[in-house]
Amino acid sequence: PEVGFSLPLPRHPRLLGLCNELIEEPGQLITLHDWAARLGTSEKTLMRLFQRETGLSFRGWRQRARLLSSLSALEEGASVTHTALACGYDSTSAFIAAFKGLFGYTPGDLFK
Repeated sequence: PEVGFSLPLPRHPRLLGLCNELIEEPGQLITLHDWAARLGTSEKTLMRLFQRETGLSFRGWRQRARLLSSLSALEEGASVTHTALACGYDSTSAFIAAFKGLFGYTPGDLFK
C-alpha cells in the first residue's frame, strides 16, 4: 500500500536488485522490457509482480524513485534543468509537472 512519499521496495530478491539499481542511478533509461529480459520473464508477468510487490505500477514506481532522488540534488543547489535531466526526464517541463503532481508544488517553490 502507498503511504505518503515513501518508496515501497519489493521483497522479491531479483526485483529488489533491479530497484536498487534504479535508485542508485535514477536517470538510467532501462525499460520494463529490459527488466523483464534480465529477469527471464514476460513484461506482463513483471508488471503483475511489480504491482503485487510494491503496490505501484512500474512506471509509477520509477517516477516516484526519480522524484524522491531529485530532492537532495535540488537541496544542494542543482538547477531544475540539470536535476530533471539527471533524473531521466526529457524536458524540464515534464519534470516540473511530475514533481508538482507528486509533491503539490513546483521545484522552484521548494526552497523559497
